[in-house]
Amino acid sequence: MEPLRKKYRQILVIIILILGGLSSLAFLLLSLQMEIVYKKNIEASIIEVKKNFLKDNVDNLIITIEQERRSQEALFARLNQLAETALDGYNTYQPEDFLEQAIFYFEDPIRQTYLTVLIADPASGRILYSENVSDLDQSLSFSEQTEQLAPLMTAAVKKDYGRYQVFFGVRQSQVEDNVEQYIREQIHASRYSNDAYFWINEVVNYEGGDNYGIRLIHPNLKDTEGQLLSTSMTDIQGNYPYLEELEGVKGSGEIFYTYFFKKLNSDVVSEKLTYARLYPDYNWIVAMGVHLDDISTYVTAATAESRQNSSMMLLALISFIISLIVILAIVTNRIEAWYYRNSEQELKAAAYQDTLTQTYNRRAGNEYLEQTFKTYKITGESPAFIMIDIDDFKKVNDQCGHDVGDQVLIKLAAVINQHIRSNDKLYRWGGEEFLLVCQGLKEDDIEAFTTKLLAMARSFNYGCDDQPRTITISMGVSYYIHADSDEKEAIKRADLGLYEAKKTGKNRSCYIRP
Repeated sequence: MEPLRKKYRQILVIIILILGGLSSLAFLLLSLQMEIVYKKNIEASIIEVKKNFLKDNVDNLIITIEQERRSQEALFARLNQLAETALDGYNTYQPEDFLEQAIFYFEDPIRQTYLTVLIADPASGRILYSENVSDLDQSLSFSEQTEQLAPLMTAAVKKDYGRYQVFFGVRQSQVEDNVEQYIREQIHASRYSNDAYFWINEVVNYEGGDNYGIRLIHPNLKDTEGQLLSTSMTDIQGNYPYLEELEGVKGSGEIFYTYFFKKLNSDVVSEKLTYARLYPDYNWIVAMGVHLDDISTYVTAATAESRQNSSMMLLALISFIISLIVILAIVTNRIEAWYYRNSEQELKAAAYQDTLTQTYNRRAGNEYLEQTFKTYKITGESPAFIMIDIDDFKKVNDQCGHDVGDQVLIKLAAVINQHIRSNDKLYRWGGEEFLLVCQGLKEDDIEAFTTKLLAMARSFNYGCDDQPRTITISMGVSYYIHADSDEKEAIKRADLGLYEAKKTGKNRSCYIRP
């Protein structure tokens, strides 16, 4: 036995070592795979942060454009209001004086810069004064010219002053020029630590192709501002960034895309992530980009720490496996000792149990009866022996089947066990027959006790052909007597009592007195 135990222990240690090695290898492979996933997740997280940075800044710049536009429109509306107030005051003058004062007012350098003006004499049909209308056909009448100008104005006044008709206001293009100049100054002055910057392209033709747009503002290519762009332009990798940008803003008004471009104030070319959004009122594509070559630096730093942690965990795993081997060796010795102490008892308990009803079996009963007989010879106190048999049990098996018969046996045993004391013992003696041994049950109490058992047996139902049925039992009772040579004598008397109970009508008990 000892060599076998040693061999068993050796095999156990080898299995643990193999499992430990495989676990370490699996952990190492898993760590490498996790590192790859970790890198991808870090890269994705950094790119997501960069995207949020780009989008937030572009959105804020568009808000600035809109605010500056409203500010310019308010300013020019005020300029129109002041001009109208001045002309209303001149209207009290003589016609010649009104014309002279009006022309003098509009020839102020600031007003000449911003205001588009027409003064006409309806009587003669002549235009007496004009400013910033060189793009119109001068042969057109006052009404025709103002009709063409009206859609181009952000704010305008058309009013009769005595014998004169006056039209003045500020063109939308003037507002756009002022907004463009302001935003250009803001973009050129902005600085970001990650070499990010804004730029704006103006779309001339949404169909694309050559000269589809203008490079309006670009701090990294200031000398080329105003240059015409083409969707056929490529970067060094053959990508079409202008085409991708145009198609993106046409489709959804915004786009994230990548291409290769040189860094700010440098000739180094690297991949660039860009966010572009259309400002449709001016046909501006407002964009901002950041280079992606710094991602590898962040990822390397992060994965170096992760790799160090993985190494520490691997060492901890190996230490754990070694400790586990030692602990298992100690535990195995103790378990073996406990097992050898208890296995015999467990085997004995299994050998003494009836597999169907989970009561004691006849083998256990015979051993117990031997003990009770020896005790009786010493003390003179005998337990009560009650032999129990199910009446007409063959009909149960024949009519309902053996599975139902087995359930009846199981249920009867369970019910009996529920109604006896802890020191009473129930044995399945064979077939549908049980032996109940009751310590300390006096002869005077036999009748009451067996009556209770008879009622208990009649109280439970079993199913057969979807109908509830009941059973009855018959019992024979005996005790040891001085003339008994062994325990079998008392059992024979109990069997005889059982036979008598069956013979006299069943569903009763019969005590065979000495």
